[in-house]
Amino acid sequence: MKNILIILLSLVFASKVKAAAVVTDTTKIYSIKLANADIKKGHVKFFLQGGIVSTYKKGQEVFEKKYKLKYADLGCVMPNNLSIADYNKTVALYMDKKFGFGWRVDVRKDVRGI
Repeated sequence: MKNILIILLSLVFASKVKAAAVVTDTTKIYSIKLANADIKKGHVKFFLQGGIVSTYKKGQEVFEKKYKLKYADLGCVMPNNLSIADYNKTVALYMDKKFGFGWRVDVRKDVRGI
């Protein structure tokens, strides 16, 4: 009886772990696809996760104008199907190809994933 119980618990635990991995992987894939689609449309942006009030950093508009992108602050409510880090990493790779690595000196330090 104990063996059956252990096997059942193992199966339940294994299915939960597998389901979590699928959700995470799906979120990553969606975020990368969304970033590439936005880049293709010319809507380049870095996502920020802020708080109740959006944060503004002095001089960010200079960076936005120079590199033709926007900072998009999602506030304190994070979409459950989006990985900010994966989205921003994809945009950062695009920026590296287009502008070299110099933009990394001027980017806001609170951009996750780059």
